[in-house]
Amino acid sequence: MADLTENICAMVDKQLIEDILKNDYGFINGKIRELDGYDDKNYHITEIEKHIEGIEFPVDGIVLKFINSIDSKNLSLLEAQTKLTQYLENFGIICPTPLLNKYRQSYGSVIINDKMHAVRAYRYIRGETMNNVIVNSEISTDFGSYVGHLTSILKEFNHDGFHRNDFLWALEKSPEVLKYVDVFNQEKQQIITTILNKFQSTVLSKSHNFTKSVIHGDLNMNNIILKDKKIHGIIDIGDVIYSFTIFDFSVSLCYLILHEFRNNNAKLSDVKIKSFVDAYENHYEKLNSLEYSVIHVSDYAP
Repeated sequence: MADLTENICAMVDKQLIEDILKNDYGFINGKIRELDGYDDKNYHITEIEKHIEGIEFPVDGIVLKFINSIDSKNLSLLEAQTKLTQYLENFGIICPTPLLNKYRQSYGSVIINDKMHAVRAYRYIRGETMNNVIVNSEISTDFGSYVGHLTSILKEFNHDGFHRNDFLWALEKSPEVLKYVDVFNQEKQQIITTILNKFQSTVLSKSHNFTKSVIHGDLNMNNIILKDKKIHGIIDIGDVIYSFTIFDFSVSLCYLILHEFRNNNAKLSDVKIKSFVDAYENHYEKLNSLEYSVIHVSDYAP
């Protein structure tokens, strides 16, 4: 299990970014904009002045990703992520695909504060995140269809690199939060403890009955890219893991509900749950009685 007190993020400055762009990719003097991230650092690079290594610069730019020091040690994971993007691309799924550096490699590495960080350049996917739109029945249906379709594709893919039992962000690791619950006030401690104990007793205790496959792991609204109000692609494959197939459905539904409840006056009846579920089942398979029985608890855990 990872040490939660360890700083695993790369400490990055503009000069380091420019050096990597020039030395590994031959890109000179691009515009740099930092993007959101948790354990990884991400920078959108656009409008380079020139390229000197013969590597074509994508029209929409690239994302230069500095991977956290823990995942950077896992070479099998890095390989799995590369293979997965190639696999998804073959099925027409728009996702961040690596841009090979001048050494014909999908990633390089850099030492920062005595820690090794893998560095990748991904093709930037232009569009609007689902977090920035009002989710009506049409978008909810599209979301359910997309999650179902993605699930059916991922179910046929496997790689040892995604079998990471110590990955803290996996949904089945949610009860680990109980070790740190004392940082919250008493009311929140009670809520968190109740939910996670319920998750353990209702979901994890029955997990041997659930199908497992490779899942995206974080299908939240900021990782879904839309164009013209239609889902165009997904980003952020950093949480992909071999886990319980139902969890991608549960996480997606959870974020669909949370998205609606950004409005303080929202009601659960405002969430387009039925259109999402129906579309998911039409593009993947019908949920069985056991899966239906644990959805409400699984949706609380993320």
